Amino acid sequence: MKYKYTNENIRKKIKDDEKSFYISIAMISLAVFLIFISLLSTYKDLSTDRKIDPDNLHIEDETIYSAEITETPVEVYPHYYAVRTDKDVILMRGINEAIKEQQVVGYVKVKGILKNTLSKAKASAEKYFIDNNIYSSENMKKHSSFFMDCDKIGFTDRLTDEHPVGMVFGITLLVFWAMWESVSRSINAIKHLRPNCGSIRFTHQEIDDQANLPNSKWISSNDVYITPKIVIGLNRGLTAVEYSDIEKIYVKKKRHTESNKFRKRPFKRTRKKYYTYKVIAVTGNKKRLTLCENRGIDQQLRPTINEKCVRDVWADD
Repeated sequence: MKYKYTNENIRKKIKDDEKSFYISIAMISLAVFLIFISLLSTYKDLSTDRKIDPDNLHIEDETIYSAEITETPVEVYPHYYAVRTDKDVILMRGINEAIKEQQVVGYVKVKGILKNTLSKAKASAEKYFIDNNIYSSENMKKHSSFFMDCDKIGFTDRLTDEHPVGMVFGITLLVFWAMWESVSRSINAIKHLRPNCGSIRFTHQEIDDQANLPNSKWISSNDVYITPKIVIGLNRGLTAVEYSDIEKIYVKKKRHTESNKFRKRPFKRTRKKYYTYKVIAVTGNKKRLTLCENRGIDQQLRPTINEKCVRDVWADD
């Protein structure tokens, strides 16, 4: 069962991290949903068997049709083949590999997109239909006016050409989430559930009791509590370390860059660098526990911890 802290500072910090965590979950869920919709739509396009209906044609609109080849196609014009499918004869292109497979196994299914036929190919198709008495004059013109382009339809190409919106917005949302996470540190909401301790473990109740003692000191700039018995860190997940368990403390400096909001040239993109300082405590069981990470370390933090440890536990920079 989740422990409810009575200490105001700890309770507020945990509550703020929980709000950030819910926002992160919402952003990730929406991003995954949008990406899933794009992938699903693409999969449906490629997996659906949509037969060609000469009375209801969708030409040049990227609709994918399927057809079964059971007889050897006839080349009526270079790279254009007349293919018998069920009761119709359809012009197709890009079926060289399919023809080889059909000749071996006797049957092959192809997919393609309907396109308008070139004038020379159209004339050749009409001549073939007349010579073989396949269609009437009206149907001959209709069936020779389009062909099924069966060049390989890749999943990635279909996704980027026909269903990119969900993918683009989903990935963009994930980028915004990554930026949000770097600022909000919402993952702390999970880390708060189980205190991170060294050789000596502390319960939520014990941490709460220590923070509520009259002589406990709250360092708000680093989200750290200095209590009579333990030091409590909050901005990298709930961490509690007893002073006697601290072997040493060292600071890890990390360089970052950010947009310069006060640049002199408004149309020139510039970035400025800054540093964060991670305060890490090494415990008796050799665990490295992060007490805080901020752009600066409060001047009270080092002397106060040294006073509680009765020695200088801070390693030299």
